[in-house]
Amino acid sequence: MSRESFKNYYLDNVLDFLWRQWSALGVAGSARQEDSWAIDPEALIVFSLEFARYEPRLFDEILDWLVTNGKWIDIQRLRSILKTKGEKIQRLASSAAAFISLLPGSYQRKWRALSLFRKADSKTQIEPLFFTKTGEPYLKSRTKSQVFTDYGFLRESFALRRMTKTTSISSSSNIRFLLRALFGIGSRSECILYLLTHEAGHPSEIAKGIGISVRGTQDALIELAESSLILTRIKGKRKIEYWLSQKKWWEFLKNQPLSDTKPSLWVNWIAVFNALSGVWNVLKEIEAPETSDYMKSSKLHEAMEVFIAGEFEKSGLDIPPAPGKDITIEEYAKAFEEFIKRILGTNK
Repeated sequence: MSRESFKNYYLDNVLDFLWRQWSALGVAGSARQEDSWAIDPEALIVFSLEFARYEPRLFDEILDWLVTNGKWIDIQRLRSILKTKGEKIQRLASSAAAFISLLPGSYQRKWRALSLFRKADSKTQIEPLFFTKTGEPYLKSRTKSQVFTDYGFLRESFALRRMTKTTSISSSSNIRFLLRALFGIGSRSECILYLLTHEAGHPSEIAKGIGISVRGTQDALIELAESSLILTRIKGKRKIEYWLSQKKWWEFLKNQPLSDTKPSLWVNWIAVFNALSGVWNVLKEIEAPETSDYMKSSKLHEAMEVFIAGEFEKSGLDIPPAPGKDITIEEYAKAFEEFIKRILGTNK
């Protein structure tokens, strides 16, 4: 597999994965068998907008979903994730929020607040919003969307199809929405999901896993513990751990015996998407013609070590070891192909 084929293979599989995730949330598309993991909508939005620049239909279907189901999104958590990203991704998310905030029935107030998160300035160079999979600018007409132009992105004027379904909160992959319906949007729901899928947790490690500040996480846990349904215990050097009876909670949430229930699996999607974005950035970087074969190979191996071995270790996924160093680039590409199949659950 050539490096160009390797890059195309990677992009195709990520986009296939994203279509699966958004179809599970209600986006109009070819639905597939539901995954068992709990979807993280805020992390998914940030990651998807970046990659959907190579798939315009997916980009617009995401906007459509946000208009219909925007009430479920935790804007504060979304902002926290965006703070760790680069300026361009921040502008991209803000431009999407600005577009949605202009539409009726779209929870305009919350999206208007996010639209102010990052705007273009006098130094921002206008660039195409969409690209073909080979990296060429994707421009369909001369009419432009002023909303996106204001944030530094050039795209045609358009209207959403409004074909998105209301998200089903009863499926295992959408457990976050069920918890938000019960406990509200915010740190309480995220803390409960973590405890539902882990034996126990200290506030600092829970905060790291759910992408919320330690203070906000600790305050939520203290309040939840007052119910006596979230429990505490001392472990190690008198550190307080929080835990709950998973059997009782899952039977309550699913309204059936645990033996008939398939609990959702925890995945730290913030870490997973950080890793996948990092690898993609390296794949684009080594395309430069002035980059030697040695540097390309070196950067690719380094990326796999940093992003795959580093970030994926935090993910909670049961993953195979990343391809090793002492193989050729061709062997490496083949090994990585199998690795991506396991990670993304793709058939490509």
